[in-house]
Amino acid sequence: MKKLEKQIEYFSILLYAVCLVFILYCIYGIQNYNVTKLIVCFSIIVIGIFNGVIFSVNKYISSVLEKLTELINTIIDGNEEEVFSALNDDLLSKLQNQTTKLTEILKSQNNILTKEKAEIQSLISDISHQLKTPFTNLRMYCEFLKNSDISNEERNEFVSIINNQLEKFDFLMESMIKISRLESGIILLQPKKCSLDDICLDAIKQAYVKAKSKNIEIDFKSKEDIILLMDSKWTKEAVFNIIDNGVKYTKPYGKIAITVKRFEMFAMIEIMDTGIGIRKEEINNIFKRFYRGENSENEEGVGIGLYLSRKIISMQKGFIKLKSEENKGSIFSIMLPLVS
Repeated sequence: MKKLEKQIEYFSILLYAVCLVFILYCIYGIQNYNVTKLIVCFSIIVIGIFNGVIFSVNKYISSVLEKLTELINTIIDGNEEEVFSALNDDLLSKLQNQTTKLTEILKSQNNILTKEKAEIQSLISDISHQLKTPFTNLRMYCEFLKNSDISNEERNEFVSIINNQLEKFDFLMESMIKISRLESGIILLQPKKCSLDDICLDAIKQAYVKAKSKNIEIDFKSKEDIILLMDSKWTKEAVFNIIDNGVKYTKPYGKIAITVKRFEMFAMIEIMDTGIGIRKEEINNIFKRFYRGENSENEEGVGIGLYLSRKIISMQKGFIKLKSEENKGSIFSIMLPLVS
């Protein structure tokens, strides 16, 4: 702006000087009164027009600067008022449009960062809460072992409890690492064409030993081997978590039925158990991180498996449906998109 003002000032001085020289030349060179009078009037008119143009330009620039200042203030205040009419197809309207788009992008990025920050804080809070119990138990039983008066039987019992807490701690850390990697995008799913039957059978194998120890029957049915575009490793993890959840909350001599079906747009893995079921008011919370229902207090767990399953399936453009009644078992339906 200062540079433009300097240029206008230099041009004004030059114009005045030229007019003055021209007038002096006419007075002393031509020595004709009428011609000199005409030239003087013409020079005054030119100077007047020039000053008028300069005044108008300065006024217009000041007006534009005021509006630009107003536009910047509206952006800073978070308002969405139009300073320049959007109907005008001029440079200022385009500038306003681009500025508005940039503001929306910055707001969106800020919202994403705020959400990520809240998720990180929530995760840290959850981790701290979940680690507190095993650490407290380990510290307490280690103090018990320091007591020389305890019997060998009590010592062995305390050592067994410490081992159980360490196993729980190891499982918890492994699960939280999986969650953090998936949520932060460190681990990206690598979809390939895979057999849905193979994934289900591998997940069943992982849960078989635990199911056998409770005499729980696992029944698998599939009319056809469906090939899907998915990450076999993580999909198997999702299916196993749901089967393992069923085994955990199904009483001895119960049953888990797994059925694979094809629909028009999705393939479905239905996992039905005869377990304790889920209360109606808890169904919307069951997939939340670290959530455990009231009926699960007597079973080991930290409430991560179902959360991981939904996260993995949703990242592959699928979803999980749940039907359950208390004391009547649960039906989990994993829906995965078919290969187009």
